[in-house]
Amino acid sequence: MHNFLDKEYHPVIEDFIASYVDDNMGSVERESFEEVLVHDDGLRELAFSANEGKKLLDQFQSIKAKEGFIKRLKDSLTS
Repeated sequence: MHNFLDKEYHPVIEDFIASYVDDNMGSVERESFEEVLVHDDGLRELAFSANEGKKLLDQFQSIKAKEGFIKRLKDSLTS
């Protein structure tokens, strides 16, 4: 079974996905891109995954590690 990870997309398509996820498209451009997503399952999956990944990264930005975490992490990696 194939999925969106099996395909390589042109950098322009990747830029469209990034703009779509970041909500940096005009309304006409967004509507046109969403029409493409309706007809391309792999691209739609990739856009959905990119959007979910962005949400997760946004959540991680709000997490604060306890003091000394970096030192403990470095120590555990070097031992």
